[in-house]
Amino acid sequence: MPSLFLAEVEQLLAQLTLALPDPRPRERMRELGFGLLCGEQPKTVSSAIEFKGSIDEDWSASYRLFSQTEWAVEDLFRPVLRAAVELISGPVFSAQDDTRLRKTGRCMPGTDYGRDPLSPPFHVNLVKGQRFLETAIMVPPDGDRRPWRAIPVSFQHAPAVKTPRHASEAEKNALKEVRKKHTISIVAHRERETLRQEIDRLPGGARRHLINTGDGSFANKTYLQDLPPRITQVVRMRKDARLREPLPADYTGKVRKYGPELPTPEQMLADDERFPLRMALFLAGGRCHHFRYKVIDNVRWPKATQTTPVRLILIKPLGYRLRKGAKLLYRQPAYLLAVGEDADVETLIRAYLARWEIEVSFRDEKTILGVGKAQVWNELSIRRTPAFHVACYSCLLLASIRCFADRRTEAFAPRAPWRRDEAIRPSTRDLVRLLRQCLNERREVPPSPRAAAA
Repeated sequence: MPSLFLAEVEQLLAQLTLALPDPRPRERMRELGFGLLCGEQPKTVSSAIEFKGSIDEDWSASYRLFSQTEWAVEDLFRPVLRAAVELISGPVFSAQDDTRLRKTGRCMPGTDYGRDPLSPPFHVNLVKGQRFLETAIMVPPDGDRRPWRAIPVSFQHAPAVKTPRHASEAEKNALKEVRKKHTISIVAHRERETLRQEIDRLPGGARRHLINTGDGSFANKTYLQDLPPRITQVVRMRKDARLREPLPADYTGKVRKYGPELPTPEQMLADDERFPLRMALFLAGGRCHHFRYKVIDNVRWPKATQTTPVRLILIKPLGYRLRKGAKLLYRQPAYLLAVGEDADVETLIRAYLARWEIEVSFRDEKTILGVGKAQVWNELSIRRTPAFHVACYSCLLLASIRCFADRRTEAFAPRAPWRRDEAIRPSTRDLVRLLRQCLNERREVPPSPRAAAA
């Protein structure tokens, strides 16, 4: 089974390298993929070369793969997207979110200051880094009470447009208009449309319904309008949003767009008489919970969706404890908005619950795999190197699903004795250790006499 796992990773990495029109550097790129996954920290291009064992060779060829060789990031992720969709039956769940790869250089292209999401709510901190937008396909679990797995299928650099220090007023005004066309919402809107087009190109993909999810930062007019067909968008919304009813069908008065004003989502959630509660069982946090929620159809949100009908899904706080005396978790309600093609309410809730896995992928990419640690300064390398690193991470996850059904089997090393909890699935660290072990075993096996003679 370990040898099969290595063969699967090798095959997927070989498919990634087909993004290079020139076949000559493909083998080098595949070896760099193994090095970025299994090399020592920090995960730089140099550490990937050292893991390959090519210390005495010219290192510039590996760096030129990202700075000068002709290939596109979109072509790199196309095999990953095809493999992820093949593992799904029914509607395709996807998620989008942005992250910041921290940097320290002052003049590095695409680097700017942004809000630190780990800063306390009473004091917002700023960090320097490069902003990327990730789009991931949620692969369903094999069995009950098992989490979804987020497979990244896009990792796009989305820098903000900077204003030069000594720019004139005319230049500042011009850059202000340019900045409006390079927001994270516009980049996410474009990536969502590209994802829909890529799924349509797959066999039977035009009949697949896409349910995309996002957090509250995407609840705006730029992102929620002009949806492509066969897409349902689910985002979190403000609890104090000003909503309106639609106009009656027999309305003949003055020119108006909206009907009477509705209560805010927070008020609707508190009013159980006018808006009745529903209850359903969902998997969240590794266990099943009874969700209490409300559904309000055919609502208008003038600020974001204007006259487009939307559906509100208001979820009561779960408020459960992992064990007796532990901290009370999930004490806040959730206010969700669904726009686009109609879909089952429980399916939309499951899609949004699966969205948490994109946050897990961010943690593994940064802390375990070291995405963003590569010390490259070329503008092309800054966009390509993290994207290639994330694509290799997707290959690792896909190989785990294909070989082990995303379960921690006997092929993995025994867990630490102090780990008493149940291993639901192999961690990214487990997969990297197994891949490193397989590569080391293959290096130690002597070649056959026939191969040596050849």
